[in-house]
This record gives sequence, structure tokens and C-alpha cells, in this order.
Amino acid sequence: MFLSLQSLCQKANSWSKVLDVVESYIQFFVPKKIVLKSGAQAFFPISGSAVVQSTSQIAKVMFESVLDVLMLLRYMISISGQINFTHDDVSRVKLDLIPMIQEVVTEWHIIRFFGTTSSESPAIEDFSHQLSSLQIDSNVDKRFWNVKLGKCDFSLAFILLLSMQSSSVELGNFSVGRLPNPNSLISLSQEFISWITCGRSGEESSVFSNSIDLALILLRHHQYNATEYLLTLVDEYLHKEKTFESLQSVDGKMSALLHILGCCLVAQTQHGLHGPVKEKKVGEALRCFFRAASVEGSSKALQSLPHEAGWLRIDFSSSLSAAAWKVEYYQWVMQLFEQYNLSEAACQFALAALEQVDVALETIDSSSSENLGETVITMKGRLWANVFKFTLDINKYNDAYCAIISNPDEESKTICLRRFIIVLYERGAVKILCDGQLPLIGLVQKVERELAWKAERSDISTKPNAFKLLYAFEMHRHNWRKAASYIYLYSVRLRTEAAVKDHQMRSSTLQERLNGLAAAINALQLVNPSYAWIDASVDETSIDRENYPNKKARTTKQEQSPPDDALPQKLPSYIDVEKLEKEFVLTSAEYLLSLANIKWTFTGNETPSSNLIDLLVESNSCDMAFTVILKFWKGSCLKRELERVFISMALKCCPSKLAPSLHGKGRKMHGLLLTSSQDELVHDSFDAAAIAQQYAGNSHWETLELYLDKYRQFHPRLPLIVAGTLLSADSQIELPLWLVRHFKGDRNESRFGMTGTESNSASLFRLYVDHGRYTEAVNLLIEYTETFSAIRPADVIRRKRPFAAWFPYTSVERLWCLLEESIKSGHRNDQCEKLKKLLHGVLVNHLNLLKVDSDDVRSSVS
Repeated sequence: MFLSLQSLCQKANSWSKVLDVVESYIQFFVPKKIVLKSGAQAFFPISGSAVVQSTSQIAKVMFESVLDVLMLLRYMISISGQINFTHDDVSRVKLDLIPMIQEVVTEWHIIRFFGTTSSESPAIEDFSHQLSSLQIDSNVDKRFWNVKLGKCDFSLAFILLLSMQSSSVELGNFSVGRLPNPNSLISLSQEFISWITCGRSGEESSVFSNSIDLALILLRHHQYNATEYLLTLVDEYLHKEKTFESLQSVDGKMSALLHILGCCLVAQTQHGLHGPVKEKKVGEALRCFFRAASVEGSSKALQSLPHEAGWLRIDFSSSLSAAAWKVEYYQWVMQLFEQYNLSEAACQFALAALEQVDVALETIDSSSSENLGETVITMKGRLWANVFKFTLDINKYNDAYCAIISNPDEESKTICLRRFIIVLYERGAVKILCDGQLPLIGLVQKVERELAWKAERSDISTKPNAFKLLYAFEMHRHNWRKAASYIYLYSVRLRTEAAVKDHQMRSSTLQERLNGLAAAINALQLVNPSYAWIDASVDETSIDRENYPNKKARTTKQEQSPPDDALPQKLPSYIDVEKLEKEFVLTSAEYLLSLANIKWTFTGNETPSSNLIDLLVESNSCDMAFTVILKFWKGSCLKRELERVFISMALKCCPSKLAPSLHGKGRKMHGLLLTSSQDELVHDSFDAAAIAQQYAGNSHWETLELYLDKYRQFHPRLPLIVAGTLLSADSQIELPLWLVRHFKGDRNESRFGMTGTESNSASLFRLYVDHGRYTEAVNLLIEYTETFSAIRPADVIRRKRPFAAWFPYTSVERLWCLLEESIKSGHRNDQCEKLKKLLHGVLVNHLNLLKVDSDDVRSSVS
């Protein structure tokens, strides 16, 4: 190769002449410019296939040939010193010949690309393609193209031929039955190549100048990948070859090329692209649109584009300044991205429009503000509202809030704030409003008002609950009273809901109401006691209202106040912590009753009826019964209610009350529930019901013991009430030991006789006597007299005080009379005689002891 080049230089006498020949040779590869004729008819598939195939072969040969020349020139530059290449020769090759060859190579590469690349089938969601597939149109050729589109043997060149069918007479002269002759085929191929590179006019141009028209044809047939490849190739080439004179005419169309490329990339994102691939396409589209707007004279170039250049018609006034034009163009691109749900990219252009709006509106206000029909604040408000919408769509809540506070239009700001709260509420992200993540400077009252409006008109069963959000919102800002007010209103709504729900839903509603009341109490306890109250004025008509408007008026107008007689009556209610605690207790009672399937509804009265206590005891909710009593009653009323409760609890323990539920006659409970000997029956086995009843009886005794120990301090007579109830229900019942101990008290107190509290040994003695339990009465008297007589002599002086030792002598006398009456009547003579003798002996010993002690004291004194 080196020797051949030297020989070539010697024959030409200089390298400049060789380069002249090379340049002439390169001109041979430049596609010829042919002016096409018009008025032709549609061509047939066979001839079209021949033209496409011929064009592909020509493009391949020309591409490879001119590429060889390019390789030769680069080789010559690499060995320029060895072949005596002058500096001027090297510069001519680099600045003239190589750019020319690169342009020609690129042109033939594009032509070959059209001939060898298969077309794309339209997307399934493409409505125009679906409509054409119905074959309503009678055009046979159009139906043919629609069927062939997307086939592997149907390249992009066929689509271009479809657009070229009216450009040449010769193309319409082919017939189906014969193939064209070689000369005609070459001629047709040259015309087709000329149409691709120069268009229909055949003016001096290049494929780069005609690339916009080719791209529009491809876009019209939904060939997005091919359009992207074509325009990207042209764009890259134009960046490399800015100095070549034939490209200077393309610079004016650069903005249109970039705009179409951006539209193509946006359209591609809707055809099955996901993840990083889709993000890359969107990013490239962003760069294309921004570059298109930055090109000088882009407004005029974009106005000349047809409908295929975008899905919205661009109509920009020529009187607008560059900045004003960018504002309008950025808004158009923003709408394009919004149409395809590309919110992040749309937000970029909304922000870009905001950057230009100040400069743009200075010109608009002074020249054509009336034509635009909006002020600076209105335009900025609309753009910031779009920024808010797009950032909200992509879950950038902090950015969305920044867009709200940056909005200068108060009406638009209010609408965006309302939408912001609604979206956060629906997406379960409203926590950011309540935890201090957003600086609600100047918007606290608006946010609170919107949340309150939402709470009043939303179903309380929805999650998250608007009342709870208000509670958290106010608690975070240390507005304890407001927090308590909102959560109390929530409990009032729940009270209304609970009254109409079934058992299962009612229990859960009551539990939720308890939580609300507890939260209100906790909030008020954080307030100074002097101010720990809330104004819970409740509109009677608003509580029972079932249907709420689901939309709020866009702007709130001040309405005239109706006359006083037309206003709904309200219930003034100032609630403090004590009232809340009482309501909490009653609601807890209602909740426990609902769990036992017992319906009782809180009426709002401050003092409950005794019926509530009876229902709680009946449902074994004794803890709650005592809580209600201690909360709502004082003094004698408290003692009365305690007596009622313990009477009911004692009756549950009586065998006479439990026996009817057992199978068989005379069965009694064992264990802690003792029976008298005369009613005791022995059975070999108990059935399941008897065993269950025994467990229930034991439980009742244990419950009675537990609560008697706990609440005896509130009413000392309770053991006496319980024992009297048991003996009245069954006079032969054996009182449990723990109950008897309540009467006997501390053993050390026996030195003073049978005295003590209201429930003392004397009271128990009288109960035994009143209910015919003579044996227990005599034994009790014997126990205490023996204990009294067993006191050590050292204590003799102390026991001689007149009030130191006391015994129920009147009841003893009554027992003596009753024993005599029983003997006279012949009822249990032996037993009564025995008891009478024991009683007589006890009294004699006790009186003798008193006489001896008295004598000792008298003698010691004298």
C-alpha cells in the first residue's frame, strides 16, 4: 500500500492533484438530487419490494465503497510523514474530505437502515390501529399496509414508499404480472434515494435536513424506535461536524429535531418499558426538550411542525419574548408528561417555567397582559399548584408541602392544602401532619379547620380516624384542651353509633369509646386544674345526622346569621375531669354488660339507676358494680347500695337458691358451701350439671369473701348483712369460717367480752338466736365466757372496770325463754334440755366468777 501511494504521487506530481481526484470520486457517492413528478397512482407490492430491495443493495455497496475511501484517507494521514504529505494536504483531508465522507457514509447508513430494518407493529392500546383493523375504509392499499405493518419482510422503506406513492409517475406504471426491467428499477431506486435525502423538491440538501420529514412519517405510523434511532444519529452527527458548510442549513431545524425526538421518547415509555429503562428514556426526553427550548429561533421552527410533532398543538405568539416563549413551551411539555403520568418529569418543567415566569411576565404585563388574561400571582399560583400535584403523585410529601407554602395565590393555596390533607388521609400518611415533620407556620389554623371539617363529615369507622388525627395534632402542639375536646366529640359520635349497632359491633364501639374518654381525661389532666374543662356544646341536629356532603365548597363565603329563633337548640355542657371520669365508669359498665349480651344504654344522666347495679351483679361484674357505687354515691346512700349488692351476692351462695337447677331432689353443694346435718344426703355420684353447679357455688363463696374483705371498711355492718341474708334464706346453712371470723375479730378483744364493731360477736349471737340456731348460740357464749375466765390474775383490776366486760344478757335471757318454749312444745326435747343445762352452767360459772372477783377487789381496797 505504501509503495502504491508513492507511485500514485509520482504520477500526479503532487498530493493536491491526488486529493482533487479523491474529492471528485467522493462526489460520485453523494446521492443524486432528482425532482420527482406528481400525479402518480398507487404502486403494487411486487414492484415496491423490488425497489426496496434494489435500494438496499445500492446503499450497501455505496456505504462500503465510501467507507473504504475513509479508511484510505485516515491511513494516509497516519503515514503523512513517510509519503511527504504537506501540512496543507493534511489539513485539507481532515477539514474537508473526511467530514464530507462522514456525511456521505451517514446518509448511506440511514438509507440502508430504512431498507433492512423491519417495521414495528402498532401497540395494542393504539386506538387508531384498532379502528383501521376493522377495515371500514374501502381503500385496498391502506388495508394492505395495515396488514403488512410489523411483518419481518416489511421494512421501514415500505412505509416511506407509502408516503412517496404520489411523487413519481413511473412508480404507478408497474403491474402485478411482471417485474420491472433493470434500468427502470435502478432509476426508481435513485428516485427513492433522492426522495429520502432531499425530499420531493430535490433541492440541494442532505438527509439531515430531510430527517424531520422522515421522522414525522415514521411517527405517523407509530415507528418510535426507528424515529429515535434516526434522530439520535442525526443529533450525534451534528455535534461532531459543525464546521462542514452543507450542515449550516440544519442548525435552524435543530430545535424541531430535538422536540420530535423528545416526543418520540415520551411515547416509547408507554410501550412496555419499566424500571431503569423507562427512567433512562424519560431522562433523555427531558434533555431533548430543554435543548430544544434553548436553541435560538426555536419558537418559529416549532410553530411550523404538524400534528405528528406532538399531541397538543403549539400556538405561540410571535410577539412573546424569549423568556415568555419558554414559559409557554415548558407548560406545554409539562402537560405532555402529565398526559402520560410521568409526574416527576412534569414537575421539572413546571419548576423550569417558574424560573422564567418573572422575566417573562415583565414583558407580558407591559405589552400583552390583556391577551393572556391572568396576572403574575395567578400564573405562579397555577404553576405551583402543578408542582404540588406532581410531587404529591410521586409521594414526595415534603416537596408537596413546600409547593403549598410557596404558592402566592391564597385561593389556590387553600385548595392545595385541602387536597394535601385528603390525599394524606387516604394514603394513611397523615402522620407527618401530627408529628412535627412539617413546619406549619401560619397554616396551623387552616390545617386544623380542614381536619375538623373532614372529621365532621366522615364515617367514624374509616381509618385513619379524623378525630384521632386531630387529637394527635393538638397534643403535639400542647393544646391539651383542644385535644380533649376533639376526642370527646369522637366519643359522643361513638355513643350515637353504639345505640344502633348489633351486639358484636356494639362491644367494639364501646371499647373504642372508652379509649376516647380515657384520652380526653389524660389530656385534661395536663391542664392547670383551674382550667381543666372543655366546652362540649353538642348540636342536637348534627349528632343524629347520617348523610354528610362529601365535598367542600371551593371557597367559603360569609353567610348571614339567621335569627335566634331559627338557630337549632344546643346543649351547653361544660365538662371537667370528674364528669369525664364518671362517664368513663358508666361506659365501662355498659361495655361489660354488652360482653354479657345484656343491653343497657347510657342516657347521659349524671347518677345511674339502681337497675344498673343489679345488672352488673347479675352478670358477675362485681368489680364494676362497686366502682359505680363508690363513684356516684356517698354517705348513707353508699351504704344502702353496698347492702343491696352484698345481699344479691349472698343469695347466689345460698343452697336453696342453687338447688332448683340441679337434677334430683335434695342435692346440696359441698366444699366451702356447708349444709346442716339433717339435710345432708349421700349420693354415689353427681351428674355433670351438679358438678358444674358445685364449681359455680364455690366461685360465689370465694367472690363474696373477696369483696367483703375489701369493702368492709366502707360499711362495718356488711358482715352482719351477709350473715343475716344467708340465715334468712336458709336457717340451717353453716356459715363459713371466714365469715364467722369477721364477727369474732381479734382474739385479744375477747377480754372485754362480746363487744367490738357493729358486726361483733353479740350481733352473731343474736342472729343465731333469731334464726333458731340455738346450738351455735350456746357454743358461742361458752367460748367467750371461757375466754373471759381464763384471763390471768394480773389483769383482774382491769377487767373489773364497769365497761370492760360486756355480754348480751338480754339475748341470753331470750335464748333461755326460747329453749323453754321448745321443751314445752315437745320440739327436740332432748337437744333443748341439753342446751338449757349447758346454758345454765355457763351462767352460774360466769356469775360466780364475777362475785369472786368483786370480793377480791373489795378486800384489796379495805
